Amino acid sequence: MAVRMDCFNEKLETIATSESIFSADTQRVDNTGENGRKNQDSEGTPYGDKTNGGQTSLVEEQSGEVFHLVSPEFGEPVEPTESELSPVNPSLITNINSVNNNLSLSWIHRIELRQFRNYSEEAVELGPGFNLVAGLNAQGKTNLLEALYLLSTTRLLRGRRDHEAILDTAEAMSVEGTLTQSDAHLKISLARGGRKRAFLNGMTLPRAADLLGRLPSVTISTADMELVRGDPADRRLYLDLELSSLYPVYLRAFTVYRRALEQRNALLRHARDSVVSAIQFEPWELELAKSGVEIREIRRRHLVSLEAAARQAHARIGDGETLALDIEESDPAQSEDAYLSALAESRSTDVQRGGTSVGPHRDDLAIFVDGRDARHFASQGQQRTAVIAIKLAGLPLGTEIFGKPPLLLLDDMLSDLDADRRRRLTEAVIDQAGQALLTCTESEAAGAGILASARVFRVEGGHVHAA
Repeated sequence: MAVRMDCFNEKLETIATSESIFSADTQRVDNTGENGRKNQDSEGTPYGDKTNGGQTSLVEEQSGEVFHLVSPEFGEPVEPTESELSPVNPSLITNINSVNNNLSLSWIHRIELRQFRNYSEEAVELGPGFNLVAGLNAQGKTNLLEALYLLSTTRLLRGRRDHEAILDTAEAMSVEGTLTQSDAHLKISLARGGRKRAFLNGMTLPRAADLLGRLPSVTISTADMELVRGDPADRRLYLDLELSSLYPVYLRAFTVYRRALEQRNALLRHARDSVVSAIQFEPWELELAKSGVEIREIRRRHLVSLEAAARQAHARIGDGETLALDIEESDPAQSEDAYLSALAESRSTDVQRGGTSVGPHRDDLAIFVDGRDARHFASQGQQRTAVIAIKLAGLPLGTEIFGKPPLLLLDDMLSDLDADRRRRLTEAVIDQAGQALLTCTESEAAGAGILASARVFRVEGGHVHAA
């Protein structure tokens, strides 16, 4: 049964008319959810402290630079110049169903890696269906998959610092991909000490995040267990990446929110030692209220479709348990006025905390198996099944939006499953996936159904060979 998104898309078209423009980084504060679930990352950032050990965040990639629009003396907000506004590409706020439509209907035909991880220089021609990459550990299987993930999300799959992706003996790296049908050429490069740069058809993009949505993908790896076991920041990271890739209007609201949040937090920290008037907070709180309401509205509406698709996947690959999802919002503000009131009321306590205690940067995605919090009560097998089901839900949702399934990246998951669960997962993948890249130690782990139509590669020492 198809998961319909029509009503959601109509609402997003309305939200997309927002004229908000400010955005940025934030501060760490304590938080305990209303139901007693401790938000251990104590977020003032959507990803807590996990965002920036050197790997740029979504907002940094979106904005290129973080502009401090509050004067050094924390007087009246400085009127931003035209260049400082760094407006989002107009194509990102058009009708949600038509954004990047030509690109999203393509599949990636060729990927080139230069000085990336353990690859010196390698080019791989991929097929439109299943691409199976086999090899021993530490040979480069996951690195190849990560290169595709980077082109899709502008982020690394592993590691805290961007420069970790550069070959040890090199000063810079690049990953390039060529899409069919649209003939689009995507590229991301990074030099030591610099920031990621993104290119589309040879043209430099203002921000790396402008590549989001060009190569939609669904990634399932062992690291995804943090979706259940990890901090709220891990679950928000999943939501923010997925929503930013699916709905450009979400990326815009997210960017607006982060920049305004940084400015309010800067004022809060300054107010510990100096007098800061309420009028100085109000411009940033207005931006927080506008974009925060949009973020929560999109998250709620997306959750309805995500839960329905995840339940279908869970019923197919699980052992009869039920799966449920919920957004646990850290405060009850549902409108701009309520949000503004909550921000005003929290100023004095927020000054002591040094960060903003109200807003979607403190919300959490709750996952329940058989009505119980999966984080605390589900077995390891139940947690793994729930995570796989949630990630698989991205295939029908992406198909509904883009007209065909997103690229599926499945990293060494098959070897971690027993034979029965492996069979169920491969059947679900065969039925729902379009183009896919799967990694495993031995190709036989993929099963006869996938092997029958897969293009098989062998990786040895940073070199890829057709098997």
